[in-house]
Amino acid sequence: MIREPTPPGGSRPLSLYGEELAPGARVGGFSVEEVWHRGVVAVLYRARDERSGAPVALKVMRPQYASSESALRRFDQECRMLEQLAHPNLVRVLESGELRDGRPWLAMEWLEGRDLEAELAARGPFPPREALRMLEPVASALGAAHALGIVHRDIKAQNVMVRPGEGGAPHVTLVDFGIAKLLDPGQRSISLTTTGVTVGTPVAMAPEQILRGPVDARTDLYGLGVLLYQLLTGRLPFRASSQAELEELHLHAPPPAPSHMAPVPGALDAVVKRCLAKRPEDRYPDTAALMEDLRRAIEPSAPPAGRTRGLGLYLCARPKAGEDADDATLDALDRVLDSARDGLTRRGLALMVEGADFLLAATPLPPDAPAARARRQEVLEALGMLWPELERLAAGANLHLEAMLHVAEAVVEPGLSGEPRVVDGPLLREGKWTAGVGRAGVFATHEVLEGLAPGLAEPVRA
Repeated sequence: MIREPTPPGGSRPLSLYGEELAPGARVGGFSVEEVWHRGVVAVLYRARDERSGAPVALKVMRPQYASSESALRRFDQECRMLEQLAHPNLVRVLESGELRDGRPWLAMEWLEGRDLEAELAARGPFPPREALRMLEPVASALGAAHALGIVHRDIKAQNVMVRPGEGGAPHVTLVDFGIAKLLDPGQRSISLTTTGVTVGTPVAMAPEQILRGPVDARTDLYGLGVLLYQLLTGRLPFRASSQAELEELHLHAPPPAPSHMAPVPGALDAVVKRCLAKRPEDRYPDTAALMEDLRRAIEPSAPPAGRTRGLGLYLCARPKAGEDADDATLDALDRVLDSARDGLTRRGLALMVEGADFLLAATPLPPDAPAARARRQEVLEALGMLWPELERLAAGANLHLEAMLHVAEAVVEPGLSGEPRVVDGPLLREGKWTAGVGRAGVFATHEVLEGLAPGLAEPVRA
């Protein structure tokens, strides 16, 4: 975290560094250009990276909250969660720090475009196939967050940014993890929320949020259901003149059918109904199950997602115990992960999750046993060729370098070009099979090494 130094010769001019930062104020290596959005707890500025000239989104806490321990904890939580998540449909964190008066700040990539609410207002309801194309990246981003135990808790059209992508196709990004929650698997009701305060946006809040109960990934699936209905019909499923009345509708009113409001397939009614079920256990268990049903409802002839075996590769690089993580060490860590990412993707593995010091890649295994064995060997040999370069980069900065491979059940669906890709399943719950090694080197479970020549990796138990 970067702390703002006091400039020589006295304090900063109040005209630049008052309650709101004025154009020209410097925060870390960024120069403020204008206020973009005033939130309750923080102000979002458009700023400029003084090193690259690129625009950035700069989020700075309001002064009145800088003395609140819970507000500071929540802001710090948002920074840590976003730094853990690396996904093409999630906003990218550039830097974080603290102003001289104690206010924390967070610099993120600038997204040029408009949110999905503005898109809906400008063009009206989406045809079912376009709605599917909008929801797929949001669901993919949520799947990555849920795999790390993170629940967004505020899925709504305003938090989905749409901007031009390659070939004219829209690029969709999920933003604002400001009220997200890190789930402790053993303590699912633990929250950073102040007791008695309901967290979320009333138009899309799940019943358990309104009742201030425990939340989990299925809470986000409720929000996806609201968003799906809104995309298909151009309106929210529940509307009321007061928040209390709106909450009553979310708690007790049956979910409306989108086919009653728009010319869409009747099969979509069941998908929306299951998403908006009052009890979490009556909703879809995960984003993969929801998207499979949604694709089938919109494109009945599309091949469904299937369950098969997949190969996962978890790679971790971190400072050795007792070593300080200075700038040179962190730069070396980035080079290790960049090299690993490039090498693995060139060999056909898809990057599923990337954190500050780790990445998880995966590939489906063919159903034919000899072909699956050949693919396992191919991946191990590819890692063996890549490993000396990773070790060289790690050794220069005294980094601990560890890789773990495992085979487990995976949910697989066709990609854009028809090739199978892993989208969910036990394989992506890497916390279940990566614990307990803690030593440098390449390790693999029995399922990976079965039938292969010895020496490709050290065998371990998952």
